[in-house]
Amino acid sequence: MPAHARKRRGAAAVAGAARRAGRGWRRSRPFWGAVIILVAGGETAAVRFTLPLRTTWTIVPAGLLIAGGMIACGLLLLFDPAQRSLYAVAAILLSITALETSHLGGYLVGTLLGLGGGATAFAWVPGLPPAPPAPPPGFTLILGDAHRPPGAAARRHRQPSGRPAGRPAASPRRLAGSEPGIQRDRQRDRD
Repeated sequence: MPAHARKRRGAAAVAGAARRAGRGWRRSRPFWGAVIILVAGGETAAVRFTLPLRTTWTIVPAGLLIAGGMIACGLLLLFDPAQRSLYAVAAILLSITALETSHLGGYLVGTLLGLGGGATAFAWVPGLPPAPPAPPPGFTLILGDAHRPPGAAARRHRQPSGRPAGRPAASPRRLAGSEPGIQRDRQRDRD
């Protein structure tokens, strides 16, 4: 379409389109699990930074590395959702490790947030596209059995009498249970 034929969109239309695009992006990845993990990593790092400097410096870098790893897992969950299981399990393990290295994992708040966010991200599954609609009932006369998956049994159409099409009516001599083989089996069962 040429540029002069396009209508100008207002700010509300642009904002609505951006909101719809953001909603689609957010639904295509474990968004809330990643956000919770990012908050847990930030809280753990903040607690680690507020500790007095008298503590031994051998523990401080480990606590900050754990918090940085949690933040990295949260960002990777947002931007690489295909590997969500790996990142979620790594975030759970890092938040458990933060118990020892970051002053009880940020006073337990960071650890609990990391565990909850990792579990949420691990449990997330992408939405499946909707199934195609079934053809209308009269359309099967044209298609035949082409729409049925291989191995599926053919559906029998019932005649008004209640018996399947193509089967002859039962003769009065041969009623159910009167066949010789069935009578022999029943006799064996009684013995």
